[in-house]
Amino acid sequence: MNRFQCDSSYLTFLNDYSEQIVARVGVFSPSAEREVLCMSDSGNTVASKLYGDLIFYKKILRQAPCRDAFDLYMKSAAISIREDGSWGCGAEAFPLAFWSVGYYLVNYRRDSFLKECEEIPLIEGMTISERLGTALELAVSCIDYTGASEAVNLTGRILVEIAGNEELFARLLPFISDNLAHRAFPAVSLQTGSCGTASECAALAKNFFETAAQQGYVYACNNLAVAEAEKAFTLKNAQTTGSGENESDLDKAVKNYIYYLTIAADKYEPYAANRLGLFYKTGEVRCPAGKVFFKKYINSQLAKEYFMKATVYPDSNSAWAYYNLLKFYPLEYDQNLELMGEYMDTIKILNPKVYDLVLDL
Repeated sequence: MNRFQCDSSYLTFLNDYSEQIVARVGVFSPSAEREVLCMSDSGNTVASKLYGDLIFYKKILRQAPCRDAFDLYMKSAAISIREDGSWGCGAEAFPLAFWSVGYYLVNYRRDSFLKECEEIPLIEGMTISERLGTALELAVSCIDYTGASEAVNLTGRILVEIAGNEELFARLLPFISDNLAHRAFPAVSLQTGSCGTASECAALAKNFFETAAQQGYVYACNNLAVAEAEKAFTLKNAQTTGSGENESDLDKAVKNYIYYLTIAADKYEPYAANRLGLFYKTGEVRCPAGKVFFKKYINSQLAKEYFMKATVYPDSNSAWAYYNLLKFYPLEYDQNLELMGEYMDTIKILNPKVYDLVLDL
C-alpha cells in the first residue's frame, strides 16, 4: 500500500486560502505573500506549499533557499521521519506537496534547479534506489488525489531511469508493481498494464509523458521532443549509411518533434521556443548523441517569432534566444544599438556563459 495518504483536510485549507487571501488581497501582492507566511505558521498545509514555492523560486530570498523550501514542502506533505528512519505521513497532508518532495528526491544534486543546491542531509543519506522508490510513491499518490500533470511527468522520468538500469529495475520492481501495474488513474484518463520487464517499464514511461503532454505540461512535451530527436538522429544516420531506413518513419519523427516543441513553445517555455526557432532557422534537430538537419523546414520569419517567444517569460534558456536573434538577424540590431545593448545586458544577467559567446559575434 502507498505510504502517502491524506484525508480531506487540505480541501478546507485550500478553501481558507482562497477566501482569506485570494479573494481579499489577490495572489502576487506583497500583502498576499505575507498572509501566506502567517497561514503556514498556523498549520495550513496548502499555505506551507505556497510558502515553499516563494522561497524555491526566489520570490523570498534566503541563504539556503533549496533547503528551506524542502523543509516547507515536507511540512506541507505532513511527512515526518520516525526514529527507525521510515517515513510517516499525516492525514492533513496537501497532496500537491507530494510531487514537490518527489521532485527533490529525483533531482537533488543531479539535475534541474537542484543540481548545485546546498546540502540537504535527509536526502544525502538516502541511496538512489530509496530516493526513486519513495519519489515514485509520492508522485503516484499525487496523481491519485489531484491528477497533477507535473506528477504524471515525474512518474515518467522515474520510470525511464529505472528501465535503463538493470540494478535499479531489479531493486524497484516491487515498488513499480505495487503502485503502477494494472492500475486505473481516472483523474488523468490513464490505464496501465503490466510493468514486469524493463521494456514494459519504458513503454509505460512514454504513456505518462504523453498523458502529461496532452494536459499541456511543457516539460513533458520537452521530454517527448528529445525522444523524437533521438529517433530522428538515428533514422537519418541509418539512411545516410544506406541501411534501408524507412523514410516515412523519419518524417513522422521530425513532425512529432515539431508537434511537441510547438505545444511547449506556444506556452512560452523558453527551451522549447528557442529549439524550435533554431529548427526553423537552420533545420537543426539536436539530441545528446548529436545533430542532423532537415533543410526543407527552414522558415526564417517563423524562426524569429519563436526566438522572440522564448524571451517573453525569461529564464537562462532565453539567453540563447537573445543570442540567436543577434547572431542570425545582425542587420536589424546593427541599426538599433540601443536594443542590441539591452539584449546583451539581459543575456549577461540570465546566463553569463552565453554572454561570453556574444562578445565573439
